Amino acid sequence: MTGCPMKAEEAAPFFYRRAYRLLGGRTPIPADCGRLCSSKCCQGGEEDGMILFPFEELALARAHFLTITRKRMGTRQVAFAVCPGRCDRALRPLSCRLYPFAPVLKEGRVRIVPDPRAAYFCPLLQKEAKPYLDKAFLSAAARAVESLRSLPGFDAFLLDYGHMLKEYEGFTGEIL
Repeated sequence: MTGCPMKAEEAAPFFYRRAYRLLGGRTPIPADCGRLCSSKCCQGGEEDGMILFPFEELALARAHFLTITRKRMGTRQVAFAVCPGRCDRALRPLSCRLYPFAPVLKEGRVRIVPDPRAAYFCPLLQKEAKPYLDKAFLSAAARAVESLRSLPGFDAFLLDYGHMLKEYEGFTGEIL
Protein backbone atom coordinates (compact mmCIF):
# COMPACT_ATOMS: atom_id res chain seq x y z
CA MET A 1 0.00 0.00 0.00
CA THR A 2 2.35 2.63 -1.26
CA GLY A 3 1.84 6.15 -0.02
CA CYS A 4 -0.83 5.10 2.47
CA PRO A 5 -0.16 6.04 6.10
CA MET A 6 -2.57 3.36 7.36
CA LYS A 7 -1.51 -0.18 8.09
CA ALA A 8 -3.05 -2.91 5.93
CA GLU A 9 -5.04 -4.18 8.90
CA GLU A 10 -6.64 -0.76 9.35
CA ALA A 11 -7.22 -0.09 5.65
CA ALA A 12 -8.49 -3.55 4.65
CA PRO A 13 -12.13 -3.04 5.68
CA PHE A 14 -12.26 0.13 3.56
CA PHE A 15 -10.76 -1.68 0.54
CA TYR A 16 -13.19 -4.59 0.83
CA ARG A 17 -16.23 -2.36 1.29
CA ARG A 18 -15.17 -0.56 -1.90
CA ALA A 19 -14.71 -3.88 -3.74
CA TYR A 20 -18.14 -5.06 -2.57
CA ARG A 21 -19.66 -1.77 -3.80
CA LEU A 22 -17.94 -2.12 -7.19
CA LEU A 23 -19.56 -5.52 -7.57
CA GLY A 24 -22.83 -4.16 -6.24
CA GLY A 25 -25.79 -6.51 -6.33
CA ARG A 26 -24.65 -8.06 -9.60
CA THR A 27 -24.82 -11.82 -9.89
CA PRO A 28 -23.69 -14.22 -12.63
CA ILE A 29 -27.16 -14.30 -14.20
CA PRO A 30 -30.00 -11.76 -13.89
CA ALA A 31 -32.01 -14.13 -11.67
CA ASP A 32 -31.67 -16.09 -8.45
CA CYS A 33 -29.42 -18.92 -9.60
CA GLY A 34 -30.10 -20.77 -6.35
CA ARG A 35 -33.49 -21.67 -7.77
CA LEU A 36 -31.77 -23.73 -10.48
CA CYS A 37 -29.94 -26.03 -8.08
CA SER A 38 -31.70 -25.59 -4.71
CA SER A 39 -28.78 -23.41 -3.54
CA LYS A 40 -26.24 -26.25 -3.49
CA CYS A 41 -23.37 -23.82 -2.99
CA CYS A 42 -24.85 -22.78 0.37
CA GLN A 43 -25.27 -26.31 1.73
CA GLY A 44 -21.79 -27.13 2.94
CA GLY A 45 -20.87 -28.57 6.30
CA GLU A 46 -18.52 -27.34 8.96
CA GLU A 47 -15.53 -28.67 6.99
CA ASP A 48 -16.53 -26.64 3.94
CA GLY A 49 -16.08 -22.95 3.49
CA MET A 50 -15.28 -20.13 1.17
CA ILE A 51 -11.75 -18.85 0.98
CA LEU A 52 -11.15 -15.36 2.29
CA PHE A 53 -8.79 -13.08 0.47
CA PRO A 54 -5.91 -11.36 2.33
CA PHE A 55 -7.17 -9.33 5.31
CA GLU A 56 -10.82 -9.93 4.32
CA GLU A 57 -11.73 -11.37 7.71
CA LEU A 58 -11.17 -7.84 9.10
CA ALA A 59 -13.91 -6.53 6.81
CA LEU A 60 -16.29 -9.27 7.96
CA ALA A 61 -16.14 -8.50 11.68
CA ARG A 62 -19.92 -7.84 11.73
CA ALA A 63 -20.72 -11.12 9.94
CA HIS A 64 -21.52 -13.03 13.14
CA PHE A 65 -23.15 -15.86 11.19
CA LEU A 66 -19.71 -16.85 9.84
CA THR A 67 -17.16 -19.05 11.52
CA ILE A 68 -13.63 -18.22 10.40
CA THR A 69 -11.23 -21.14 10.23
CA ARG A 70 -7.71 -21.54 8.86
CA LYS A 71 -6.60 -24.15 6.33
CA ARG A 72 -3.67 -24.76 4.05
CA MET A 73 -3.68 -23.64 0.43
CA GLY A 74 -0.45 -24.92 -1.00
CA THR A 75 2.28 -23.54 1.22
CA ARG A 76 0.23 -20.83 2.89
CA GLN A 77 -2.35 -20.73 5.66
CA VAL A 78 -5.54 -19.01 4.53
CA ALA A 79 -8.75 -18.02 6.23
CA PHE A 80 -12.03 -19.70 5.30
CA ALA A 81 -15.53 -18.53 6.12
CA VAL A 82 -18.00 -21.25 7.06
CA CYS A 83 -21.66 -20.36 7.25
CA PRO A 84 -24.72 -22.27 8.46
CA GLY A 85 -26.39 -22.13 5.02
CA ARG A 86 -28.22 -18.85 5.48
CA CYS A 87 -26.49 -15.50 5.53
CA ASP A 88 -26.86 -11.78 5.51
CA ARG A 89 -26.16 -11.27 1.80
CA ALA A 90 -24.74 -7.79 2.46
CA LEU A 91 -22.02 -9.38 4.63
CA ARG A 92 -21.01 -12.25 2.33
CA PRO A 93 -17.31 -12.80 1.59
CA LEU A 94 -16.01 -11.92 -1.85
CA SER A 95 -15.70 -15.62 -2.78
CA CYS A 96 -19.44 -16.06 -2.23
CA ARG A 97 -20.21 -12.97 -4.28
CA LEU A 98 -18.08 -14.26 -7.19
CA TYR A 99 -19.13 -17.92 -7.08
CA PRO A 100 -19.06 -20.02 -9.31
CA PHE A 101 -16.22 -17.88 -10.64
CA ALA A 102 -12.85 -17.05 -9.14
CA PRO A 103 -10.18 -14.43 -9.75
CA VAL A 104 -6.74 -15.28 -11.09
CA LEU A 105 -3.80 -13.18 -12.13
CA LYS A 106 -2.86 -13.69 -15.78
CA GLU A 107 -0.33 -11.58 -17.63
CA GLY A 108 -0.41 -9.01 -14.83
CA ARG A 109 -4.20 -8.53 -14.94
CA VAL A 110 -7.08 -9.91 -12.92
CA ARG A 111 -9.22 -12.38 -14.85
CA ILE A 112 -12.46 -13.91 -13.65
CA VAL A 113 -12.58 -17.58 -14.59
CA PRO A 114 -14.95 -20.49 -13.91
CA ASP A 115 -14.07 -22.11 -10.59
CA PRO A 116 -13.27 -25.75 -11.40
CA ARG A 117 -14.37 -26.80 -7.90
CA ALA A 118 -17.94 -25.93 -8.90
CA ALA A 119 -17.87 -27.80 -12.21
CA TYR A 120 -19.86 -30.82 -11.08
CA PHE A 121 -22.76 -29.17 -9.33
CA CYS A 122 -23.23 -25.59 -10.51
CA PRO A 123 -25.53 -25.36 -13.52
CA LEU A 124 -24.03 -21.98 -14.45
CA LEU A 125 -20.82 -23.72 -15.50
CA GLN A 126 -22.51 -25.91 -18.07
CA LYS A 127 -21.79 -24.93 -21.67
CA GLU A 128 -25.52 -24.36 -22.25
CA ALA A 129 -25.52 -21.61 -19.60
CA LYS A 130 -22.79 -19.50 -21.19
CA PRO A 131 -25.13 -17.29 -23.28
CA TYR A 132 -27.05 -16.36 -20.12
CA LEU A 133 -24.07 -15.22 -18.06
CA ASP A 134 -24.07 -11.51 -17.31
CA LYS A 135 -20.97 -9.93 -18.86
CA ALA A 136 -21.48 -6.85 -16.66
CA PHE A 137 -21.11 -9.12 -13.61
CA LEU A 138 -17.84 -10.54 -14.93
CA SER A 139 -16.48 -7.04 -15.64
CA ALA A 140 -17.56 -5.71 -12.25
CA ALA A 141 -16.03 -8.76 -10.55
CA ALA A 142 -12.68 -8.09 -12.25
CA ARG A 143 -12.81 -4.41 -11.24
CA ALA A 144 -13.69 -5.34 -7.64
CA VAL A 145 -10.76 -7.73 -7.32
CA GLU A 146 -8.43 -5.35 -9.17
CA SER A 147 -9.25 -2.69 -6.55
CA LEU A 148 -7.75 -4.94 -3.86
CA ARG A 149 -4.36 -5.40 -5.49
CA SER A 150 -2.72 -2.64 -3.47
CA LEU A 151 -3.16 -4.68 -0.28
CA PRO A 152 0.17 -6.25 0.77
CA GLY A 153 0.58 -9.80 -0.50
CA PHE A 154 -2.59 -9.73 -2.60
CA ASP A 155 -0.92 -10.47 -5.93
CA ALA A 156 1.12 -13.32 -4.43
CA PHE A 157 -2.11 -14.72 -2.97
CA LEU A 158 -3.84 -14.53 -6.38
CA LEU A 159 -0.94 -16.36 -8.00
CA ASP A 160 -1.12 -19.14 -5.39
CA TYR A 161 -4.90 -19.24 -5.72
CA GLY A 162 -4.58 -19.58 -9.50
CA HIS A 163 -2.13 -22.49 -9.08
CA MET A 164 -4.54 -24.23 -6.72
CA LEU A 165 -7.41 -23.79 -9.19
CA LYS A 166 -5.21 -25.13 -12.00
CA GLU A 167 -4.62 -28.29 -9.95
CA TYR A 168 -8.38 -28.76 -9.48
CA GLU A 169 -8.89 -28.19 -13.18
CA GLY A 170 -6.85 -31.31 -13.82
CA PHE A 171 -9.59 -33.30 -12.09
CA THR A 172 -12.61 -31.54 -13.54
CA GLY A 173 -11.45 -30.95 -17.11
CA GLU A 174 -12.45 -28.05 -19.28
CA ILE A 175 -15.53 -26.10 -18.24
CA LEU A 176 -17.54 -23.48 -20.07
